[in-house]
Amino acid sequence: MKKMLFSFPALFSFSPFSSLPLLFRRRKGHGVHSPFIYNLITKVIEEKSAFYAFEEIENFRKKILAENNVWSEITAKEIQPPNYGKFLFRMVHFFKCRNVIQIGGSTGIMSLYLALASGKQSQCYVLEERPGLLSAIDDFILAHHLKQLHGMPGACEENLKKLYLLLPGADFIFIHSLPEPMGWEKVYVLCEPLIQKTSIVVLHNIRKHPEMKKGWRFLQDLPQTRVTMDLYVAGMVFFDDKLPKKHYKAYFNHGKKQNLYANRRRRLHFIGRRTKSSKNQFPN
Repeated sequence: MKKMLFSFPALFSFSPFSSLPLLFRRRKGHGVHSPFIYNLITKVIEEKSAFYAFEEIENFRKKILAENNVWSEITAKEIQPPNYGKFLFRMVHFFKCRNVIQIGGSTGIMSLYLALASGKQSQCYVLEERPGLLSAIDDFILAHHLKQLHGMPGACEENLKKLYLLLPGADFIFIHSLPEPMGWEKVYVLCEPLIQKTSIVVLHNIRKHPEMKKGWRFLQDLPQTRVTMDLYVAGMVFFDDKLPKKHYKAYFNHGKKQNLYANRRRRLHFIGRRTKSSKNQFPN
């Protein structure tokens, strides 16, 4: 009998899907030895429990989308899917963040998740340079008495400097978008006086835009950075010096298909390419 050129394991090693176990190795916390990372994955990233606020926020989103105005257009284009908002809510809620800042609020749907998670004894500041956008959530704020949610329209740099005087530090900073034409390093320099050992920074779109890729690498290399986690669509940064310095990757189903193997599939012409769905209304 002729000797086979390839055994099945050897053939599989060339498959574009051979690294799937590597990508999903931390699903449900499997293979994680750090109690901190295990709890982060199981109780925050992959937690499925619903809070009362989720349905109310999403019903309000639907109301905005149904209107024929600039708010509905920008909400459909810029605001992240429900799973993303729930993730932000769980982050703030789980770590009991009291002073929350969002940079790039757009029409404010993600801001509602942050404000409701932080509670009435906390403060949530939303910075948005474009005038009038945060007015989209005024009705929700009034109906739910969200006195802890503060919209700060105008120049990001000036508003961050105002927060130096109001806050001893920030527990949670969500950088949804970079103010134009401000680069990442400038934004970090402005945020740095508010960052403390207990601070958490979430950076959106760490892989799509060159400036955000640069910012993500910059954050990982900072000496004061301890734990970073790459969720592909977002990055999390922790500064607690009790944690060992280490970088992690984990899968996060944020509500939109993620073409994680596009580059590898392109190398194998017989596999074919996956096309993006035109039905999804949510941006990357």
